[in-house]
Amino acid sequence: MTATPFDSPVWRGTFHNAEMAPLFTDTAALRADLLVMGTLAITQAKAGLIPEVSAQAIHRAAMEIQIDPAALAPMVSETGEPVIALVAQFQAEMKAPEHAKWVHHQSDPVLTGATGLALRLRQSLKILSSRLDEVSTPLVFAYHADEETRKGLAAGLNLADSKGADQSEAISTIADWIAQRAEKQEPRSDVDSALKHQISALNSTLQTAPPNCTHLIIPMTLPQMVLGLGKLLE
Repeated sequence: MTATPFDSPVWRGTFHNAEMAPLFTDTAALRADLLVMGTLAITQAKAGLIPEVSAQAIHRAAMEIQIDPAALAPMVSETGEPVIALVAQFQAEMKAPEHAKWVHHQSDPVLTGATGLALRLRQSLKILSSRLDEVSTPLVFAYHADEETRKGLAAGLNLADSKGADQSEAISTIADWIAQRAEKQEPRSDVDSALKHQISALNSTLQTAPPNCTHLIIPMTLPQMVLGLGKLLE
């Protein structure tokens, strides 16, 4: 069997959520991170931090270049950070070193990854809120160490400004929101009961994660929580 039934062809009819599953793939994550990088370049060019012509080249390439997720594996195994590997691969694929050197200029890969995740969570929360018939959902944020760059990034991506807050705060809020909504659902089957139990357990794992590995615990827990609630609400 697969590590999670959400990705299993055998369990597809039981756990698969056709509307939300595409948001939690490696390809979706890379596309979101590239969108962040393209918007970051435009934002930094407006502030005079990188050349305008390079920003336009980066933004265009971020929309067009296709990155093979498997190509990132060797570097991710060394660094533990997918965005570092993505930046390196993206720069190579651009085949324009005079522009590529400005990709992800003076930026933190952890914060870029958090912003990319925010884009996918925004769409996920929109779907969940429609199924719950709720208007209000937790905020999702853009992250960057530089205040002006962060504000421009937030505006460009239509995300809230994190104002320097750590991403774990927003993720904790979203995870609790998911767990609370799951708990309110009346089980219709053994599958529903299992999903409720899993969401509760995963939320506990995420909320008690040691600070040094929270960035690893998030991808190990949050996607299954989101997909689990989505399935509960179908």
